[in-house]
Amino acid sequence: MRNAVYLTLIIVCAGLIIFGLTRNQVPQSNQDSTQASLGQPAGLAPATSSVQSVSSSAAIGQNAAHFRPDTANQSGNAADSSAATAERNFIVTPDLLAKMYLVDKYKPGVCFGAPAAVPQTEISGLISANPPLTEYLQQKYGLNADLEIYRKLKQLQDVALVETASSKFNFAFRDGQCQDITYYEGIVAVSGSSVTATVTTQTN
Repeated sequence: MRNAVYLTLIIVCAGLIIFGLTRNQVPQSNQDSTQASLGQPAGLAPATSSVQSVSSSAAIGQNAAHFRPDTANQSGNAADSSAATAERNFIVTPDLLAKMYLVDKYKPGVCFGAPAAVPQTEISGLISANPPLTEYLQQKYGLNADLEIYRKLKQLQDVALVETASSKFNFAFRDGQCQDITYYEGIVAVSGSSVTATVTTQTN
């Protein structure tokens, strides 16, 4: 009798084990049909795997375009911003302000004697001698041709300043209109961005 009970228990346990093994090995077609019956299309990965793929860096995309407001409308503001950029990259000193004021007011010529064409080597040499100043003058005065830049640099170069006090100078320059030359002397003072000049001597 006892052996019969043991035999029955063994058969029941073996049956449960076999049932469990066959339950874990359900064919893929059965799983797909089960997913379809639940409203999920067959062949799709479980929801957890799709969440993981979205959170991965590959799915997000490392080469996404970025909007940069500081680069927007660059073409429209290029002319305005170039002058401001040149001024930020170049220190405008009181003596340069004084020279620019005198040049703008009196417009001295740079031709002394018989008119002659300026050699290209001289033009290129003066322009390349001080690139930051050249760029600043180009933007400030809207100069395009090398000869225009050369003349502006020569005008500034030909103004002689002697500082007598803080931001106050004695100046001298010649207005060379080829055969006609005028010599100027005076005092120029700079206060912030404001400049005043007084001519004390003017001779032809």
